[in-house]
Amino acid sequence: MKIIYRSLQFIILTILISIAFSCSKKENEIEEIIINPEPIEETFNYTSSEKYNLNIVYFIPSDIKNLPNSHKRLSEIFLHGQQFYKSNMNHYGFGNKTYNLLTDKEKNRVKIIYINGKHPTSNYPYEGGGAIIKEEVDAYFRTNPEENKSEHTIVIVPVKDQDNPDVPFYGWGKWCFALDYEHMDVNYFKDGTKKGADATKYIGGLLHELGHALNLPHNKQKVSESTLENKGTSLMGSGNYTYGNSPTFLTEASCAILNNNQIFGSSNIEYYTGASLQITSIKATYNNGSLNLNGTFQSDVDVNYVGYYNDPADDNADYDAVTWAAPISENNTFNIDMPLNELFKKDNTPYALRLRFCHINGEITTYSYAYKFVDNEPIIEFGDKEYLDRSNWEIESYSSQEDDALASYVLDNNPSTYWHSKWKQNAALYPHTLTIDMGENKLVNGFSFLQRNGMRKIKTIEILISTDATNWENKGTYELKNINTIHHINLTNESNFRFFKIIAKSAFDGDKFAAMAEIKCY
Repeated sequence: MKIIYRSLQFIILTILISIAFSCSKKENEIEEIIINPEPIEETFNYTSSEKYNLNIVYFIPSDIKNLPNSHKRLSEIFLHGQQFYKSNMNHYGFGNKTYNLLTDKEKNRVKIIYINGKHPTSNYPYEGGGAIIKEEVDAYFRTNPEENKSEHTIVIVPVKDQDNPDVPFYGWGKWCFALDYEHMDVNYFKDGTKKGADATKYIGGLLHELGHALNLPHNKQKVSESTLENKGTSLMGSGNYTYGNSPTFLTEASCAILNNNQIFGSSNIEYYTGASLQITSIKATYNNGSLNLNGTFQSDVDVNYVGYYNDPADDNADYDAVTWAAPISENNTFNIDMPLNELFKKDNTPYALRLRFCHINGEITTYSYAYKFVDNEPIIEFGDKEYLDRSNWEIESYSSQEDDALASYVLDNNPSTYWHSKWKQNAALYPHTLTIDMGENKLVNGFSFLQRNGMRKIKTIEILISTDATNWENKGTYELKNINTIHHINLTNESNFRFFKIIAKSAFDGDKFAAMAEIKCY
């Protein structure tokens, strides 16, 4: 009996050990599978019928993991935005144009390039981080040139906490930066929760910054557009706080720029190859509550549209620039009527009026003019004058000049040339002076100045007049405009003189140099 009992004990013990070993092995196998899952690679068939497509880069700092469903969520965001841009282009008659994407239509996915950053998030802050990221992305494109599909790139950086991000979120030339977080999803629009508010803020912000990467400046809706169901808030104004939640739109001025964009439509022309444009005449009048503007221009690259941006100059931002747009008429003429009741600010507000000429190769030429409101009435400070003939004018004297920027260039009727104070060696300091001889006494009502189209614009000047270049009468000190179009200084009284002296006393950039393209009298 003892033998049988011991045999049974042995058999039972063996079975238990076998079972335990078997269970232990299965548990280890299951645990191993859970800890080290085999990645399932999903393949996509991305296609586009167009030559140029938007580059979408998902840039992952070394201390961040790819966020859940990023490909699905972002694909839906870009496709949602694509339809938004298309509907606005259609509304203004530009057709079914929108930004081109490489897309797998069957799986509803867009191509996103995932790049692992070299550093943690702290190395890519809002201030300055964009340049560091761009260097790494550019390096990737140099190694993989076939991945670079256009000159327009959006870079998205995932963050752990969208309420406290410190990553780039802005436009920079034809690039822009935005962020991603775990719940950034179009499905949260209008749900009335924080997720919905965040979706509007960050998805609207993404599409706003994308607009900058697509060459769009800021602008604001007109007063009458604010309450329209199909308009509301301009995306390129404060639309990042309304997109997906309340009416949001693109202005006609924005769509006119997009109409010539490299990644819109199907044109195979060469884009961004440069353009030169010169306004040959411009007149502005105020009639029946509207500012009317008309003029002509010459250009070496065709222009099809002009955008008119009325930007209150009481701050350094352009989010509140109210816009109009219109196609070019025959013989390179432009004309627009802008009812001033569409502006939000009047009272005693100064304005910068920017004309943006849209070239068919995607280039934009911008000219700026100044006007202002005084007690709610517009004072037009620009437009052509009856200029005096300058064919016999000469430079009497100057304080300094450069060998390739002569004082005489202020009289050559060529806005691309300019006088520049000495700077290459032994740079001259303020004040800088120019004295001009008109050849004979002239009756003058005012002076017109065209600043250099670039740096070194003069801010403060003093004007003196004389009949003999010996005895001088001071006509006052004035502040010029920090713009690249001709503007005027009216004398208090019509004056008779032959010589006049311009004393430049300060610069807008605070530096010691001075430059001026043209000086005229009327």
